[in-house]
Amino acid sequence: METLIKKLNNLSLRKYFVVSVLATLVIIVLLSLFTIWGCMSFRKYLLPDSNNVFLKVYRTYEDGSEVSYSVRVKVGEEGAELPVITADDKAAKKPVETRYAIQRIENSVDSLSPKRKMAYHFCGAAMVVIPIIFSIAGILLCGFFFYRRKLLMPLGMLSEATQQILDQNLDFNLRYDSEDEMGVLCSSFEQMRLKLSENYSEMWNMLEERRLLQASIAHDLRNPIAVIEGYTEYLQLNLKKGRLSEQRILKIAENINMSAKRLDNYTESVRTLNQMEDIELKRQKISASDLLSDIEDDFKIIAQKKNIDFRISTLLSNEEICIDTSVLYRVLENVFNNAMRYAKQCINLDVSLNGQKLLFAIVDDGDGFSDETLSEQRKLLLAKASEDGHLGMGLAISRILCKKHGGSLEIGNNEMHNAVVKIIFSV
Repeated sequence: METLIKKLNNLSLRKYFVVSVLATLVIIVLLSLFTIWGCMSFRKYLLPDSNNVFLKVYRTYEDGSEVSYSVRVKVGEEGAELPVITADDKAAKKPVETRYAIQRIENSVDSLSPKRKMAYHFCGAAMVVIPIIFSIAGILLCGFFFYRRKLLMPLGMLSEATQQILDQNLDFNLRYDSEDEMGVLCSSFEQMRLKLSENYSEMWNMLEERRLLQASIAHDLRNPIAVIEGYTEYLQLNLKKGRLSEQRILKIAENINMSAKRLDNYTESVRTLNQMEDIELKRQKISASDLLSDIEDDFKIIAQKKNIDFRISTLLSNEEICIDTSVLYRVLENVFNNAMRYAKQCINLDVSLNGQKLLFAIVDDGDGFSDETLSEQRKLLLAKASEDGHLGMGLAISRILCKKHGGSLEIGNNEMHNAVVKIIFSV
């Protein structure tokens, strides 16, 4: 029984409506037939059929003439004698052919009492009116049943879900266990909610990261500005008094110039970050082995200048990947340069392919990330370098580029407490 109910609930709206209408028609027909039979039986009870009939006799004679007459007889009576009625000139003749016909004698309604007569007429009207009432009621009940069983719940759920979204609340689930059109609609609505929730979370994270970035940049800009202001005041106080030597003035000018360059670098980095939002990827198919060979050659040259041993390990061979090589190189260079600053002797690059995700893990033999840094990875977008030196604007740019390429950038430490930066690209 449960299986049958489940199959009915999973029927499409059109099929379920057809089944409902057919079931309603069957019920209406059965009720109407039962009503008509009941009314006819009650009328028979009020006015039983008469036991008498008219027996019509038709006699044809040899000369072609015909004589007919009627005799009232009782149904079921045996041995009844029929009188012979003929015209005077036909009395001595015998009929050539005799035919009979029976006509029922109906009891008259007028013979009933007023109450019985009213009941008799009411039954006659009921045989017409009640089936019509059944039909109208059946149509209304069928529509109500169909609406209640197939539309009321999913429409209510969709209405409530819509209101939740209007109230900017995406923390809910929409589930309607049916395979009909409303079930498909609810499932599509739930997928839309999940996508909205995902986009909303991404937007919120982006705004939060942008806020952290702006706060960090504002903090870092204070240092070179403070240096320039301090040296300016120092010069204003001491130049007029002739207390500064030419060598001291040149040193101050050099420091002011360095601070100005730091300001210029910060503004250039901010401009670059803003441009990252509008960058368009130019994917191209390339052999993984060719790509890794070029990366190994380029980075080995850079590492040799600082006497750093660079190694690359991978199980990839001739797999073909679709990637924007310029974006990949920019990210790898930013992370590699960071690793170069704090590596002691070697840097390892592990490359693997997991489905449609290309993973680069850059490991240096430095002191690794601090626990505070790892607990607040969102601060990857800080403009300044952290105390352990591994974080900077370059990683902020790299993280944005990874997201643009359908991936991510993560930091961590390995078992030896060496810094590990994982770059994931969608290929």
